[in-house]
Amino acid sequence: LVDSIGLRLDHHMLATRMGSLESRAQEEHRADAEKSDEILKLSEALFAQDIELLRSSEKLGKVEKLKHDFIEKMSPELRTPLNGIIESIISVLAGENESLSEPAKENLRHALDDGTAFLRTLQNILDLWRIKQGELPIEGQEVNFREVVEEAIFSVQDTLGDKPVSIEKRITEPLPKIRADLAKLNQILFLLLDNAAKFTPDGTIEIGVEVQEDRLSCEIRDSGIGICPDDQQFLFDEFYQVDALSSNKYRGAGLGLALVRDLLNLLDGEISLSSDVGRGTTVVFHVPVEVLG
Repeated sequence: LVDSIGLRLDHHMLATRMGSLESRAQEEHRADAEKSDEILKLSEALFAQDIELLRSSEKLGKVEKLKHDFIEKMSPELRTPLNGIIESIISVLAGENESLSEPAKENLRHALDDGTAFLRTLQNILDLWRIKQGELPIEGQEVNFREVVEEAIFSVQDTLGDKPVSIEKRITEPLPKIRADLAKLNQILFLLLDNAAKFTPDGTIEIGVEVQEDRLSCEIRDSGIGICPDDQQFLFDEFYQVDALSSNKYRGAGLGLALVRDLLNLLDGEISLSSDVGRGTTVVFHVPVEVLG
């Protein structure tokens, strides 16, 4: 009898344990099924995102192609007639045409300035685009940087106008000839000097130049309006202008310094800027070069 009772108890315990195991197995099966469903849903979501990313990439590719085609096609469409207009104005102003009154000549000079400024802005946009596309190659040639400085000073006379601003040179001798990209150095120096001329109502602009150990260093220091510290970190961003009042008073699209930054990056150069409000700005750039002697 005792054995019978023991067997019944063992059977009951085994049955209870079996039921518990079956219950756990069912719960684990449900959990596994739920995990499988969750994994399936995640896979479907990731697959849907992949498809969306592919579509987005395709759209971005089409947008980039449209931008490329627009810039490439619109460039000659804009520059060709603009060059013709500029050349015509220069021809009229250079001719001995006494029938033109002084106010008419003055209007033509303003039109010439505006046309030239617009052409430069267009060229800046094209150069920025080509740099981003890797389509602006570096071309090394013999450079006399003293001549580059003289050309830049001559080119910014229109920007200075009749402002009481003098440009002074500080060239550390000897200044050897170098091998570098002449066009890009011309562009960098002009853009920096033109920027200094815009924001210097009176006083001086100094250009310091030296070549040491295969490195060209150039400093442009002005006594202009200066830049507050909060704005200095954004000055090399595209289309950045300090404020609306400045953009109305000082002509420009906010592309010059951005282009300077990209051109210097292309030449493995570097640039730094320091400024105090009301006391002027100093910009220094360095470019590795080959000294020719």
